[in-house]
Amino acid sequence: MSISEFLQRRFTQSGVVLAYHDIIDDSAPVYPYAVRESTFRAQISLARRLGFEFVPLRSLVDALLAGTSVSGKAALLFDDALRGVHLRAMPYLSEESIPWSLLPVVDRLGVRPSWWEPADRTMTLDEILEAVDSGAQLCGHTATHPSLPTLDDASILMELEHSREKISTWGNREVLDMCYPFGHQDARVRQLTREAGYRSGWSFTNGRCHPEDDPFSLARMAMREDMSGARLAKFLLRPRWTWPAVEDLS
Repeated sequence: MSISEFLQRRFTQSGVVLAYHDIIDDSAPVYPYAVRESTFRAQISLARRLGFEFVPLRSLVDALLAGTSVSGKAALLFDDALRGVHLRAMPYLSEESIPWSLLPVVDRLGVRPSWWEPADRTMTLDEILEAVDSGAQLCGHTATHPSLPTLDDASILMELEHSREKISTWGNREVLDMCYPFGHQDARVRQLTREAGYRSGWSFTNGRCHPEDDPFSLARMAMREDMSGARLAKFLLRPRWTWPAVEDLS
């Protein structure tokens, strides 16, 4: 057992979900939450060397809900299904047989995202289906990417149910997990997420996930270009109890 594996099992007893957005060309200017292709590959390689086992998000949530330890487990997610993921991340993940999940905003395909203006366009439906064929699982991220707590109940349910219906069809399996746009959620949003048929809801607050956590208020890790080497290792191995609580907009 490596030192990093020992530390994970002894001190964390929790897993991590790595949340990416755009994967850009190495020569492109970096904007917030965009990661260059070579940096992305180095980050995934380091996580594996630290002893993390990449598993599908579905499997990670299965374990969390069953009360099973997820120590040393990691899931890989790509918010918004941006074109750079299709061009630069998907070939690498397929080559390395790394499971991953894609989070399309189902009514905003093939367009530049109004909620994140520096980004390139989102994937088309054909590109999303190619990703599914290459091994990606789909995860809920709403229909139009609003801040859910700002909406009325009916609008929240529409965003959640419409998204779940479409991506369950596109991915040929029922989608049960979702990530709140911007990480914005409160008690009302969590309850409506449950009513919409989901079993888990993920924020955008940095932290680890543990079986004792509220399954509708789970933490992810927001990946950035400036994470590498010892800084990234510290970020990935930081104990669960040292992270701030998931933000609630109530």
